[in-house]
Amino acid sequence: MTRIIIEDSSVNDIPILSIYQSNLNKYPLIFFLHGYGSDREQAIDFGYMLAKKGFYYVSMDCKEHGKRKTNKEINRFTNVFPPDTGLDTYVHMHEIIEQSAVDIQNLIEYFKNRDEIDSNKIGISGFSMGGYASFYIAANNPDIKVSVPIGGKPAFTKAWKDTITSTGTYEQWSEQIRDAEREIDKRTEYFQMIDPYEKLSSFSPKPLLIINGDQDTDSLYIYSLELYKKLLPLYSEQPENLQINMPFVNHQFNYNMKLKACNWFEKHLGNN
Repeated sequence: MTRIIIEDSSVNDIPILSIYQSNLNKYPLIFFLHGYGSDREQAIDFGYMLAKKGFYYVSMDCKEHGKRKTNKEINRFTNVFPPDTGLDTYVHMHEIIEQSAVDIQNLIEYFKNRDEIDSNKIGISGFSMGGYASFYIAANNPDIKVSVPIGGKPAFTKAWKDTITSTGTYEQWSEQIRDAEREIDKRTEYFQMIDPYEKLSSFSPKPLLIINGDQDTDSLYIYSLELYKKLLPLYSEQPENLQINMPFVNHQFNYNMKLKACNWFEKHLGNN
């Protein structure tokens, strides 16, 4: 009898949620990263869907989220922008993304030592902040064989510059944005340092499915579309390994998107 196991545990002080079938020997491993302000339980139904297909699903609480939330945030940058702009939060989110890559590598090393895990079959997915992180980790971690970023942006520097420019067009913030030029430059240098956009070329020809709602105003699809166009020539010999899906939805991870992601992982990372 097949049973789906759901476990709450901790690895190296990283709280994780694992979902898997009880009767399999070698599991392909899928990591999922949640959105800003959420936690490891955000896409528990997605984990269940993947477990039914024979995957070992792991989600974690990212830095300062879920069980890791504290009253003492240690960040690279202090808050300098008008609170209503959300710019400080946006910068802070990328610091969390950077730490998430370190955390995922720690989890990979842990699961590589588990006999029931197929360490040659590791995939990553995530929504919103987790979508950004999926791009970032795919670009930097060779252990990742398949990636499905959802509702994220792959072009950190361009998105930041566009955000600053658009924020500066608002009359109530324009002067403060001009006065913060030096601080903006510091953060721009940071985004340039961690930006995965160019590095994602090295991910080819590994399977990459980009999902981004074409009504999504939180993560405009144009950044994902530009990456897709950039990568197309690199996938010319294996075009089935690169796909972009832009459903007519806003910033969400709905059932059809989850099913699309599950089928992609099953096709490219499953045991069939």
